[in-house]
Amino acid sequence: MLVNQIKSFFYLMSKIKKNKIGAVLLIFFFGLLFFLLIFRYSFVMITGHSSGQDLALKASEKYVRNIIDKPERGKILDRNGEVLAEDVNSYKLVAVLDKRISQKNRTPIHVVDKKDTAKKLSKIIDMSEDDIYKRLKSKVFQVEFGKAGKDLTFQQKKAIEALKLPGITFFEEKKRFYPNGNFASHLIGYAEKNPDTNEIHGMLGAEKIFDSYLSGKPGKSSFKQDIWQYILPNSSNTIPAVNGDNVKLTLDKNIQIFVEDALDQMVARYEPKDLFATVVDAKTGEILGYSQRPTFNPETREGFGSKWQNDFYQNTYEPGSTFKTFGLAAAIEENKFDPKKKYQSGERDINGITIYDWNKTGWGEITENKGFQLSSNVLMMKLQDEVGLNKMKSYYQKFGFGKPTGAIFDGEASGHISWGDPLSQKVSAFGQSTTVTPAQMIQAESAIINEGEMLKPYYVKDITSPNKSVVYKGEKEVVGKPVSKSTAKKTMKQLYDVVYGSEQHAYSYRIKDYKIAGKTGTAQVPDTKNGGYVKGYQPYMVSFIGYAPANNPKVIVYMAMSLAQKNAGEAYDIGVSKGYKPLMENTLKYLDVGTKKSKASYTENVPDVEKMNAQKAETEVEATNLKPVVIGNGTKVIAQLPKQGTPLLHGDRVLLLTDGNQTVPDFTGWSKRDLLMYEALTRVDIQFDGNGYVKKQNVNVGTAVKAGDKIIVSMDSLDPLKQSAAYDNVVDALRKDEENALKKQIQEEKDKALKEKERQSSSNKDSKSKDTQTKDTSSTEEKTTETSKKKTETTNGKEN
Repeated sequence: MLVNQIKSFFYLMSKIKKNKIGAVLLIFFFGLLFFLLIFRYSFVMITGHSSGQDLALKASEKYVRNIIDKPERGKILDRNGEVLAEDVNSYKLVAVLDKRISQKNRTPIHVVDKKDTAKKLSKIIDMSEDDIYKRLKSKVFQVEFGKAGKDLTFQQKKAIEALKLPGITFFEEKKRFYPNGNFASHLIGYAEKNPDTNEIHGMLGAEKIFDSYLSGKPGKSSFKQDIWQYILPNSSNTIPAVNGDNVKLTLDKNIQIFVEDALDQMVARYEPKDLFATVVDAKTGEILGYSQRPTFNPETREGFGSKWQNDFYQNTYEPGSTFKTFGLAAAIEENKFDPKKKYQSGERDINGITIYDWNKTGWGEITENKGFQLSSNVLMMKLQDEVGLNKMKSYYQKFGFGKPTGAIFDGEASGHISWGDPLSQKVSAFGQSTTVTPAQMIQAESAIINEGEMLKPYYVKDITSPNKSVVYKGEKEVVGKPVSKSTAKKTMKQLYDVVYGSEQHAYSYRIKDYKIAGKTGTAQVPDTKNGGYVKGYQPYMVSFIGYAPANNPKVIVYMAMSLAQKNAGEAYDIGVSKGYKPLMENTLKYLDVGTKKSKASYTENVPDVEKMNAQKAETEVEATNLKPVVIGNGTKVIAQLPKQGTPLLHGDRVLLLTDGNQTVPDFTGWSKRDLLMYEALTRVDIQFDGNGYVKKQNVNVGTAVKAGDKIIVSMDSLDPLKQSAAYDNVVDALRKDEENALKKQIQEEKDKALKEKERQSSSNKDSKSKDTQTKDTSSTEEKTTETSKKKTETTNGKEN
């Protein structure tokens, strides 16, 4: 028993000992934890940092407010500082619907009368009253109005505010504005707002390429508030936004208007699949104007899906006979071209394949000068043989073909010199198989007219910062000398003969007051879907690259049109001359090239074409640089307005009424003056909605009409075709009170007709005796003869 007690004692003592150790360990653990906490708090208090964070800064952030200041995107300008793209304020319409927001206000600030609000808003924004009402019935705090409620102008905002509609408010936004619509669209490009960041970024063209320059740098304004949201004194800090740089292009807005006008005329006449035109300064390489069809409106994006590529830099094609210029220059440089030397035209066999001159038969044995005038394919293949295949290819490379021009434009194509087999080599001599870009063609042409020095075309004049310092400056750049000065001069002589030589091959490109030189082109168009070339009626690309004045070139103009869908036979015969001639002539006169004539040289007197065959009358009017509009499907012109001798600006309309049934023309772009003439000729009632120039009409083009029918036209003040400074000095003088003058003219004709009736009526009355009548008649005839002589002498004097 004693033993058991002893065991129990030691067991108890061991248990107590263990408990003491556990207690000691427990005390030690909590003591260590307390020490670490004290150390941590002391460290935080002394250093002010925790987990790498500045606690004082973190605490202050709770009361700091930051506002991001967005910069203004830079402008895109033409060479004279005219705005082509800029940021403008726009407004988004919002309607607050929740009644609770008005509980603390005596005046309601939510929409009260939804039907009345819908009715009044529908008269200002492009949305029906029913659609607006449906949105206003929504069970939400506020609603927007989709596209119809966005991008509202300041005028629309003021008009809505004047209605004093409760619950209607606006959010101010920035939007990119393109004041000229379809205007060098593929070169300028467009920018749009990112819905996530609400920032505007360039998406195409110069807007995209120079986005980093145009965007600027955002700024930031910060300040501190106390817990009651009051701003603490001396707590504000502002980093100002830096607005974007302005990008000035080499384009001249007035010349660009001529380009757009010429292309519109070509589209109306031929409806081509593709079309482009460019005007380039012959001495510097600056692109003064460029556009293409199809095009798009960067303001509305209308037409954008038709084609996104920039044809000038990104599209390759087979140029046709315009390419012969550079093969000719190579042959002249190698002393292989003799203008007086004869050769046999007609055809050439290449490995069993016969290649013909374009007329299939040739012209027999002719001189090389005549062969180039007639654009002989056989001549160019002959010259290629004489120069040598490898050497000819090296000349094409010297002219810049087969590689990009190095322009500041993304995705520039290089084209391809097709030299893989004898057939490709031979057809390349006349611009088939080998592919080029318009930029390469312009660059190569510049060598011919600058004594052999080749200039790179460029479209950026300079980039300037908001403080007016120049960030980038575009300059004339010589990029090669493919031929000598003597060769360039001799080549220019041959190009002059193409237009003015004995064969008159490019007679249709001659223009009034200036001599022009250049080369025509007619090329087959590759069929990208089925391979080979497009088949059908006249399936060609027609073109002309030329310069003027021929002896001292100031501008190069290049125009090409592919696959005309209307009047294709005419396009094959006269190429692009219908659009090319007015573009070249208007450009030269606008630049005052080689003449000291006043701006009044832009006027022409209307010819007399009444009682003339309709087709001939149309040609007569076109010959005076005026725009004929044939009304009716008859064959004879029975009336015209304006009348013979009326002075008009180039491109103004002359209406020709025929003896056939009438259909409604396309009034787009017509002025009120044009419509009044149409109304006077046809007796169709024209009603005007707005002022300026026609944008829409309520009767479809081609609809049959008769006297008394009514047509409503919607008009707008913007008329890009009449913004040119070339018109400024004559528009006021020519168009002052012209509507009244036209009405007066019509009234005078009516009065004249009435007097004629009265005279005929008077002649039927009783007359005097026969002897007296005879005497009076003789006297009258003598006076009439004398008066007639005086009038004839006066007229002849004026003509001399």
